[in-house]
Amino acid sequence: MSLSHLCLVTAVEIEFKTAVGLLDESGFSDESQMNVCRGRCGNRRITVLKSEMGAIGFAERLGDHLKNNRYDALIVAGLAGALSPQLKRGDAVVLDLCHDARTKSAFREKSSACEEKASIACDDNLSKYLAETLRASGAPCFGGTGLTVDQIITRAKDKISLGIQYNAMAVDMETYDLLTVCAEFGLPAAAVRVVSDEADCDLPDFNQALKPDGQLSNWQMALAMLKNPIISIRFLLGIKPVVDALRANLRAIISA
Repeated sequence: MSLSHLCLVTAVEIEFKTAVGLLDESGFSDESQMNVCRGRCGNRRITVLKSEMGAIGFAERLGDHLKNNRYDALIVAGLAGALSPQLKRGDAVVLDLCHDARTKSAFREKSSACEEKASIACDDNLSKYLAETLRASGAPCFGGTGLTVDQIITRAKDKISLGIQYNAMAVDMETYDLLTVCAEFGLPAAAVRVVSDEADCDLPDFNQALKPDGQLSNWQMALAMLKNPIISIRFLLGIKPVVDALRANLRAIISA
């Protein structure tokens, strides 16, 4: 594919910093109330945006950004929880479809009379290109369906249940809205998620640290981890390998 100008959308700070750390000649700006970094990788121009967790209000800001900036494609890139037991920490999942499992959405209202799953497809050619690129780099890479939710799924039994209910492999809090905005602009878009927590693993209750704007309170995160020390230690020990896997996958994508 011809991707001379690529847009990457990340959610949290660690994803954003990992992406911009791979760029040359990079510069930061604050546009449409969001963090933007522009740079290069070889001859390819790269723009990295940060949506914050849950992408609260980000759809409108992304729409404004796309009115004034032209890209060949947009890739949602970051971490996700596994919903399938076959996925291990650090594995990449290239989505072909994303379901919306939130109770409320900027694009639909769920009612008891309507149980139909809202979903949106990734660009097929772009998803295939990303999967081929990652596999060629030697990265563990799977294809499958994603799920967007409105809170962090912290219990293993809930992850397994959602995976079965939606036939989904990975869960996050942003992808559905971002793909929907891109579809409105006719911009090819796809999503690559790196597994941060496996389906059979519980997490500390990080939801209590989630602020209304999508940022995480550090002291509330620390409090949540203190309440579950064994689970927290296991989570913390896996952070570096997961971030290393995210960096390797991003490097393969933007330099291909």
